Amino acid sequence: MTKFRRNIFLIGLAAIGLGTAPVLALANPGCGPMGAGSGKFAERIEKRQAELHDKLKLTPVQETAWKSFSEKMKPTGARNRPDRSELASLHAPERMEKMLTMMKEHESQMAVRVAAVKEFYAVLTPEQQKLFDDQFSKHRRR
Repeated sequence: MTKFRRNIFLIGLAAIGLGTAPVLALANPGCGPMGAGSGKFAERIEKRQAELHDKLKLTPVQETAWKSFSEKMKPTGARNRPDRSELASLHAPERMEKMLTMMKEHESQMAVRVAAVKEFYAVLTPEQQKLFDDQFSKHRRR
């Protein structure tokens, strides 16, 4: 019976460790694209958008749609990441709630971007759509 309890205890510890690792990774302000290098990240996005704009050879009518698209696709700035010490003071269910809240925020931001892509894509010619598809798939391959 003692061996059984020890195994259950070790499994529980492993589950807790695996469950808190993503929270701590998200809480590290130096990690990820919005961390310490967020200025460079924003510059890369602007550069890619400028290149895409030039490659698409947009008509004056499409420029309005482009401006709307590029505004909606801009990074929203620093994410609302909790402080590491704040996370450490929370119980596991509270940390999980924080993670769920952050995921919902990210999902709503993604929904706005999906709608922006659909709106802009609809005003493009078939040739422009192909180029747009190629550009988006190129950046996803990394």
